[in-house]
Amino acid sequence: MKITHTIPLLTKGGAERVAADLANYAVSSGHEVTIIAAYPVDAAQLSGTLHPSVKIVYVSDKMPHTRWSLYISVFPWIWRNRKWLAQQDILHCHLTYGVAFGTLAHFMFAVLRCKRPAIIETYHSVGMSIPASLQWAHARLAEHFDAFVLMAEDKYWGEFTKRRPSLLSAIIYNGISFQRLTDVDLIARERYRREVGIPDNCRYIVGAVGRLRPDRKPWLYLPIFAYIANALGSDVHFIIGGDGPEYDNMRSLINKYGLDKQVHMPGLILDSRLPLSIMDIYITLNVGPVTGIAALEAAYLKIPVLAIQLRNDYKARPKDWIWSEKNLSKVASETIKLLRDQAKRRVLSSQQAEYIRSHHTVESMAKAYEDLYKVALDRLRSSGKSMKRQAL
Repeated sequence: MKITHTIPLLTKGGAERVAADLANYAVSSGHEVTIIAAYPVDAAQLSGTLHPSVKIVYVSDKMPHTRWSLYISVFPWIWRNRKWLAQQDILHCHLTYGVAFGTLAHFMFAVLRCKRPAIIETYHSVGMSIPASLQWAHARLAEHFDAFVLMAEDKYWGEFTKRRPSLLSAIIYNGISFQRLTDVDLIARERYRREVGIPDNCRYIVGAVGRLRPDRKPWLYLPIFAYIANALGSDVHFIIGGDGPEYDNMRSLINKYGLDKQVHMPGLILDSRLPLSIMDIYITLNVGPVTGIAALEAAYLKIPVLAIQLRNDYKARPKDWIWSEKNLSKVASETIKLLRDQAKRRVLSSQQAEYIRSHHTVESMAKAYEDLYKVALDRLRSSGKSMKRQAL
């Protein structure tokens, strides 16, 4: 198959990591793969991790002046490249930029009434705090795609897909590449610890890694950290790795909580292994039983993972591989208990690492997507919608 992914940027976000891993796996399986991004960024972020056979195409050669111009430039590019796009089998869209790209491509091909790829969307914001108006608008756009993928169960989107039985939909859990998650040696760990600013006499380190965006509510960590610091004093320090639009706001909130001496924010994380290697406990955000890419990596590297539960309607189940709770003080209490019990941490970390190896591999994720691609493409072809009627 000819598979094309479209994403905003080749940066270190979870959605971008999924797209890159899918691209690498598809190329190794013999498919022809392209990634379309808005404009180039530092290759150290993500493009440098792509298989040499993955073709990278940019809509623009530099960063646009405004966010609107980022989207305005999409349609002229699609029109200029319509013949090439029509030859693709799959157009896989990620994040808002990808959805805009896929929507414009869909309507262009509908007007031209010509051969087109099957258009797939993966919705990466399941369970996040999204304004109702934007969620509604996104749902209207998703109706036009050939397949719609969620990474977790969600009441809103569950009802959305249930009301549209003709829309091919699936829940495909994220997987991670184990090959890049090698252990960090002691010297590198100690060097990173000093660079972050954690003192030698600190006994425990609790942290998280991710994009600092409003929909991800990074401020939820701070009441938990304050509760833990109140109980353990200077014995504990915290890391919030990553950057984003909430970075400065988080700095201000840290000062308000009186945690400026204990919470460290190293900014953009190019190699997640470094902050993970010095953590004793990783706190993540869960949507039901499902978590993000960085937490999967933490668990694989045997850092015990606990979670803030984002779904108000979710009740934790004994079979959940990550303990989660909506009440932040309960998350803090559980973290303190686990910090004080090294034996329990070892048992939990081993159990979670084994779960990751069994349930969250890149191979299982990629195979599920490949099966979905085939079904979507077969349905498109059998419907006659992809039949070429006129020259482009």
